[in-house]
Amino acid sequence: MQPYSPPIHEFSRLGHGYCYFDSAATCLVPETVLQQWLEFYRHQHASVHRSSHSASRSATALLEQARQSIAEFIGADAANLCLPASTTAALNLLAQQLPISWQAGDEIILSVAEHHANLLPWQRLAAQHQLTLKWLEFDRKSGALAAGWQQLFSPRTKLLAVTAASNVTGAVLPLTALCAAARAVGALSVVDAAQAAAHVALQVQQIGCDALVFSGHKCYGVTGAAALYLQPQLWPLMQPGLLGGGMVEQVEREQAQWLQSIQRFEAGSPDSAAIISFAAALQWLTQQHQHGLQQHLSGLRQQLLDGLQQRDWLRVLPSGEQATPLVSFYSAQVHAYDLAMWLDAANIAVRAGSHCAQPLLQHLGVASVVRVSLGAYNSGADIVRLLRELDNAHSALA
Repeated sequence: MQPYSPPIHEFSRLGHGYCYFDSAATCLVPETVLQQWLEFYRHQHASVHRSSHSASRSATALLEQARQSIAEFIGADAANLCLPASTTAALNLLAQQLPISWQAGDEIILSVAEHHANLLPWQRLAAQHQLTLKWLEFDRKSGALAAGWQQLFSPRTKLLAVTAASNVTGAVLPLTALCAAARAVGALSVVDAAQAAAHVALQVQQIGCDALVFSGHKCYGVTGAAALYLQPQLWPLMQPGLLGGGMVEQVEREQAQWLQSIQRFEAGSPDSAAIISFAAALQWLTQQHQHGLQQHLSGLRQQLLDGLQQRDWLRVLPSGEQATPLVSFYSAQVHAYDLAMWLDAANIAVRAGSHCAQPLLQHLGVASVVRVSLGAYNSGADIVRLLRELDNAHSALA
């Protein structure tokens, strides 16, 4: 296989010396995907699922084709794939509507690495029903999931809600084993795959989860579209979170009957262009992986790690044996925000802070870190430039 060549021509923003290292927050969008988005609004735009005219039928067909394509990406049946606006919206729906008869003292298992989107809804649910939150910890030295996590599961465990990968360290969790442990005690399992979907092969049948969610904009799509897989025995037992047009079979003065399909969770007009672009982005991403993207990003991450570890004024957060292509680090001499602002002045975009994962940083005893997350548009030259500017920042600010 030929070495992977970053398709810089697909990303017009990368001209003029701009270097983007914030793909874990949102990816830049390739021209191929943008053209799909524009094509919809220029030539295909119409209301879906509602009107009888040919433009609406055509737009509906495109959206349902996109649903099928997105479902295939995670090995799911399209009949079990809901298309919410975001991962956050999907996780809130699950917290509100999962068919669990909660009793005071029941347990929810989370990891200490959860993004706030997969923490705050469960915190509120726990407060409402007097539930107990239990925590999968991470080893502070290795960065891997701490040993003995199996002991957390008990007959009182009703739900596992876990990230597929940390958005701070990149550590990838053993989803199949975790979901099997939940299933063994009769608990449901929810996977927040927003950080992993662009980098880790996710097959819902292999994982054995009851629900899995990820976002289009972290997979080189536009914002406004996400995917929520719901196990076929689960979603018919759930009530819709939003009520309105497009999700009802019959409405009378005093009552209504929901659709007997996954669309019962899709009230209102969907962002059809974003959904169709989401499918196009996953197709583009699949092609990049076939050309060696994963190996390319793994090599860049190792190059970055080697460079950071050669600088004794920097400390790198550990990530375990398997990690997504991101690295977080900090310095006792220069604040993370000062490093990020220095890099920004040099036209290098990174992110600094707690990354909506404050419990993990508290666990690691760090207040703020710089995160460098890699994408298909990054190269070895970008890493060299980043390291050089970090040295300049240290010389000027330490």
